[in-house]
Amino acid sequence: MPPRFEIDPQVNAKARKNLLWFGIFSIIMIFAGLTSGYIVSKGSNFWVEFKKPTQFMWSTAMVLVGSLFLFLAGKAIKKDNYGAVKILTGGALLTGILFALFQWAGWKHLSAHGNAIGTPIINTLGKYGQYFSLSYEGKEITFDGYDFYYQGSVISPELKAEMVAFSKELMEGSRPQNREHVFKLTDYGTKFVLKYEDKLVTYLNGEIRINGLPVDNELMNLLYRFAESIVNNRGDFMIAGRIGEDFKIHYKAKELTYENRKFYLNGLPLSPKQESDLNGAENQASAYTFAFVMMHLAHMIGGIIALLVIWIRSIQVRYSSTNYLGIQLGSIYWHFLGILWIYLYAFLIFIH
Repeated sequence: MPPRFEIDPQVNAKARKNLLWFGIFSIIMIFAGLTSGYIVSKGSNFWVEFKKPTQFMWSTAMVLVGSLFLFLAGKAIKKDNYGAVKILTGGALLTGILFALFQWAGWKHLSAHGNAIGTPIINTLGKYGQYFSLSYEGKEITFDGYDFYYQGSVISPELKAEMVAFSKELMEGSRPQNREHVFKLTDYGTKFVLKYEDKLVTYLNGEIRINGLPVDNELMNLLYRFAESIVNNRGDFMIAGRIGEDFKIHYKAKELTYENRKFYLNGLPLSPKQESDLNGAENQASAYTFAFVMMHLAHMIGGIIALLVIWIRSIQVRYSSTNYLGIQLGSIYWHFLGILWIYLYAFLIFIH
């Protein structure tokens, strides 16, 4: 038999560490490109500044605790304290999983409040009064950009609930999947009446008409967006809340103000060109945030798999004071991911 070739343990350890550092450098370059693109885009476009979900803060705490567990596990294995290593690596695995869950919950929170990838800043299709509006018992319901008004006062919670229920019926009838567009509107005409550009929308036998003519698919889509906005409590923006309080909109790093459903920059109304650009602008801040979170989470899942392997091998007592390369490599990678997330989180807070 030919002689068996064995790799020197120190050479093997050095090679694996070099491979890990090469991977870390590659990840750094990816995020350097993303953050550079973020800064360039922010300075040249309309940009949304939104509050960071508290879930991101909790995920930061989890990654730090996980790093602490791995640091202590490294200390314990050098003393052959196998019981402590099992507990500490298990704790690191648990905090890694919690980190991923908090990251996902944070993005779900942003998405639910309108900060989703590929969404516009302005609610151009479903904006109340732009195409459609409602009357209740013969009197018009108006909207100031934030609140609905009826007979000069903010509508009551009871009327708002009725309005939402009626809008759900409109959504069901105008839904794109509902090709026949058959409506089932409760008390239409006695309570709610729909108007399109101040033209009365009539309803008979499950069909709605404008000027006696059936509503085409384009108007059905506008009606669906209109009703959806009422149901989801969206006003002039796709982002939930009040501009200036819950979120801000910037143009070339200068904050816009919003009064009487109009935008102002440096105290002056936006030009027609700027207003047109704003109406067509996408929420790139959300898109970049999604890219940051999902890209980091993808690498973090790799780290969680590594922690699972480390924990299983710890249970099997595969590590000792003379053989703990796996724990060392896993710790280096996890510490790096923690530092990377702290950088991204600080970047989103201070640069955003």
